[in-house]
Amino acid sequence: MARFYTATLLLFVLALPAQVCRGQNCTSRVSGYVADGHKNSVTGAFVTLLHTSLGAATDTGGYFSISNVCLGTDTLLCQSIGHKALLVPVNVTGDILVRIAFAQDANELQEVIVNGIKQQDLRTVTTAALTGLALLQTRGSSLGDALKDMPGLNAIQTGPSLSKPVIHGLHSNRVLIINDGVRQEGQQWGSEHAPEIDPFAANKITIVKGAASVRYGSDAIGGVVLVNPDDMPVQKGITGDVYLVGATNGQMAATSASLQGAFGKGLTGLSWRVQGTLKDAGNFHTPHYYLTNSGLREGDFSADLAYKWKGFDFSIHYSLYNTEVGIFFGAENGNLQELQQKFAMTTPGIPSYFIYTIDRPYQAVSHELVKAVSSYSFSDKGKLELIFGRQNDIRQEYDELTTTNAAAENSPQLRFQLITHTLDLVYTQHASKGFSGSFGITGKTSGNTFEGVRSLIPNYRDYNGGAFAIERYTAGKFTFEAGLRFDYRWLRVYERNPTNLALYNVTYQYQNASGTIGSSYHYNDHLSASLNAGTGWRPPSINEMYINGVHFSDASYDIGDSTLKSERSVNTGLSVNYTTDKFRAVVDAYYNSIHNFIYNKPALTYRELASGTFPVFDYTQANVNIRGLDAVFQYDVTPHVTVQSKTTIVRGYNRSIHNWQIGMPCDRFQNSVEYHLTNIRKLQHPYVSLDNVSVAKQIRVPPNSDYVPPPSCYSLFNTNVGFTIPAGKKTLDVSFTVNNITNVAYRDYLDHFRYYADELGINYILRFKYSF
Repeated sequence: MARFYTATLLLFVLALPAQVCRGQNCTSRVSGYVADGHKNSVTGAFVTLLHTSLGAATDTGGYFSISNVCLGTDTLLCQSIGHKALLVPVNVTGDILVRIAFAQDANELQEVIVNGIKQQDLRTVTTAALTGLALLQTRGSSLGDALKDMPGLNAIQTGPSLSKPVIHGLHSNRVLIINDGVRQEGQQWGSEHAPEIDPFAANKITIVKGAASVRYGSDAIGGVVLVNPDDMPVQKGITGDVYLVGATNGQMAATSASLQGAFGKGLTGLSWRVQGTLKDAGNFHTPHYYLTNSGLREGDFSADLAYKWKGFDFSIHYSLYNTEVGIFFGAENGNLQELQQKFAMTTPGIPSYFIYTIDRPYQAVSHELVKAVSSYSFSDKGKLELIFGRQNDIRQEYDELTTTNAAAENSPQLRFQLITHTLDLVYTQHASKGFSGSFGITGKTSGNTFEGVRSLIPNYRDYNGGAFAIERYTAGKFTFEAGLRFDYRWLRVYERNPTNLALYNVTYQYQNASGTIGSSYHYNDHLSASLNAGTGWRPPSINEMYINGVHFSDASYDIGDSTLKSERSVNTGLSVNYTTDKFRAVVDAYYNSIHNFIYNKPALTYRELASGTFPVFDYTQANVNIRGLDAVFQYDVTPHVTVQSKTTIVRGYNRSIHNWQIGMPCDRFQNSVEYHLTNIRKLQHPYVSLDNVSVAKQIRVPPNSDYVPPPSCYSLFNTNVGFTIPAGKKTLDVSFTVNNITNVAYRDYLDHFRYYADELGINYILRFKYSF
């Protein structure tokens, strides 16, 4: 083990490893205020950086903000109806503030003032974002895979196609996903139930690392994933993006396109957008064999319509997500002897071949979202927003057939339909005399119905309500923040008596408070720090309480416990950020104490059924401490060469058994070197990077606590080459990635299918993005 850590350190010192996203050299923000010749704010002015595709529209207060701007000189183009277009040269040396004043008539000079502003975002809860080129380099991946290279994040997987994000060791019902302002609701009842999200629709993905229950509710004690599309257009005309992605592993092909526009003249303020994605893959392969029946198909669509009038904003959104995902044949077992043999084998022992066809077992998921938003801005005082969402989630699971009945061949063994309605009313207070904040009320109701030939989750109905208030005060270099929230949940579960099949119900009521307090200190333009302490709670979810049956998707038999109690978390986080012209360091440390922590524990027993033999997992509770460290160090060796090191360390300790907590992520080290070339004729911003990911063996587990011991450590090399090509006045971004260059065979501790198969082998990925 000592040699493993030493080797990892040497990789960084020699600058051999890893992938640095060019977007991380483009982290500055250009913000500003636009006024007319009478010093009145200008709403709807469009401000664009001419040498990029970045831009933003001014809000009702005349303010705009453009993120992920690269250092260097550029020119701002400011346009507004009734004013002469204005070109503003800017030198981006960090975050800058631009004050623009249009002339009263076309013959007068406009006023431009450029100032530097503080680089630290004054929030006491740690956040990270995936945007720009860094986001482009994940196109074609699932949401969980797209995020796992960010510090503090991992992915819990079930094979190559199903994954969900892990934040500081927590996942599933402790990590809330906010999709375009609406909390994502689906049947998240296991590691194999991935979020029903199309990452192509996102222009920015923000991670809130740490307890965010005060703002988002009781399911956010581990963190929040904010999936945000691009802002709706305000400038007259039609623009769009087209993505093409191809990969050799699984012979995956994906395409996504968006088209958007805004109207002028009598329809000024009205804008629209349509977007769609298609994705297809066959059997994926490890270094030595194919994962039979691991293909996937996906088809998504979304449409938006928005209207701005004076201080009012109205918008409506519709999206439909559809996917079919095959379940690896090698996880299916006949009897106990066969299952135990597979646990001991290094290969699955089944036929290995490539095919696009998806056979049983597989799961088909459809998710529909309708969202309506109405808001009003009270000049520079604040904004009142009402958000309504309706989600219809249908999950069908097609098991491996044990009958020759023709009717059964086209019918799922399980079908769930979850319909959810949400309504949020939020008032955001703009900064005034140092004070800013927000408060609001939230409501949610959902009902789940079940059909099928075998049971898993009973029907249920629940109602949720909450109210919160968050206030922030800034005085000089200090910012203080505090928040309080109260939530109530009513749950009714409908069951049948197994003896006489009589219907009965059980009702549960949960209520509790969450709170947060924090402070940040901006010492100077180089050094800042923030400290936050928060407490949140989470009632047990329906699957943790009542699941009782086979999960064919991950080849397990799960048993819930209806007597489980609510979790209570006390989470403290410290973040330190140091930045100079050439060096950047971000270190986040946290300590999370969770009372009544609920987890799925290997029972070390087996359930033998007509459909096969399955390992049993029981939902249970314990008092658990989770602590860890995220660190990012980046240094510009020369103007063209950047080295970076990322570290993610998590420790989970089960106080109830006085031993380590199972299921915690392994230590992860990601080191990289990136070289930025000068422009080569028409190839602009070319770059090449080499990346190494080293993951330690998880040795901190109780003895004999799992069906299979944790897998060995592994080390992977990846590379990335990219550039931009002008296409007239448009641009074409090209990215070529090779993952697992040396085709290493390995297994990951957080992949449930590590019991049966290796992870993916070498993969060549080519990505194109055309913007017009």
